[in-house]
Amino acid sequence: MNNSSSPSTQRGEQARNQLIAAAIAQFGEYGLHATTRDIAAAAGQNIAAITYYFGSKEDLYMASAQWIADFISRNFRPQAEAADALLRQPAPEKAAIRALIDDACRQMIRLLTADETLNISKFISREQLSPTAAYQLVHTQVISPLHEHFTRLIARYTGCDEQATETILHTHALLGEILAFRLGRETILLRAGWTQFDEERAASIHRVVARHIDWILDGLTQGEKP
Repeated sequence: MNNSSSPSTQRGEQARNQLIAAAIAQFGEYGLHATTRDIAAAAGQNIAAITYYFGSKEDLYMASAQWIADFISRNFRPQAEAADALLRQPAPEKAAIRALIDDACRQMIRLLTADETLNISKFISREQLSPTAAYQLVHTQVISPLHEHFTRLIARYTGCDEQATETILHTHALLGEILAFRLGRETILLRAGWTQFDEERAASIHRVVARHIDWILDGLTQGEKP
């Protein structure tokens, strides 16, 4: 039996993906004030395709949030699985914990300095400031689990209480260092004299962030605990 998709199915999937990409870009710029007409035009699709594939603009908004959740999950699955395995150990080696924290940060830097993820960042930034059900979807499915993994890794490394609010705040502050390179993108490009983020620039950012992580982890380990 041939399990390959039919041409019509492939065309439908392509149209759906084009609409999602256009929707994320438009919603990232204008939120729910974005029009279905502009989304369809940006996707190169008939406006009726939105109703056909998604139902309504609100349904398309939620579908966009689901796509983003899936994208984040896919890109951090190796780190999440490695964290699960490491945290199941009764006494994981600190070097292994530090390596996993570094790997996760490196992946965050790679994604947050990539031009192709800019629209995703705009979408999520809008939801952070004015949350809707879409943010709750992304938060529940990926952001909260990844944030929790990071907090637990930091707690295991430093001996802090992983349930303590201050440990969660330390985790968030550490992640914020990386997010600053996305949210303050133009500032750092102008201050550093860069024209764009590329692999070399991302590596420079990682070297700085890695040193800061070491200072934070060492400081917490030496007694600056909640």
